[in-house]
Amino acid sequence: MADKGFDPVKLVRDARDTGMDAWAKLMLRLTGSHEYQRVQGFIFKPTLLAIAMFRKASDSTMSGVLGNLNMPSREEVLQISQRLTHIEMALDDLAAGLDQLRRSAGAGAGAGASKPQRSPSRDVPTETRPVSAKDA
Repeated sequence: MADKGFDPVKLVRDARDTGMDAWAKLMLRLTGSHEYQRVQGFIFKPTLLAIAMFRKASDSTMSGVLGNLNMPSREEVLQISQRLTHIEMALDDLAAGLDQLRRSAGAGAGAGASKPQRSPSRDVPTETRPVSAKDA
């Protein structure tokens, strides 16, 4: 019969966890050293500078291409988005103000005044005749 105390999955998990802990301690010690940080700075400063120059060149080229195609650039789309957001906020504020006015007018009208009736002369035209192109 098999020994019930032997668990190969647990054994593999423990070995994995021990290995991961050892790697984590080693990498913390390595990346925390002053020498490592100097080497990283030495490598990444020129790389970041090259990336910035490439991005600037590609942005100016893309702006020219999009302008020739009569398409908006990223900046123009972001400006329109900001404008639409401001318009939406202003409309929300106006809607809230109108709702407040309606509530206050409804409270005042409910106290004794009734709603005014529309006159039929405004709703139904008195004379209907076809309009010709000469009349327009």
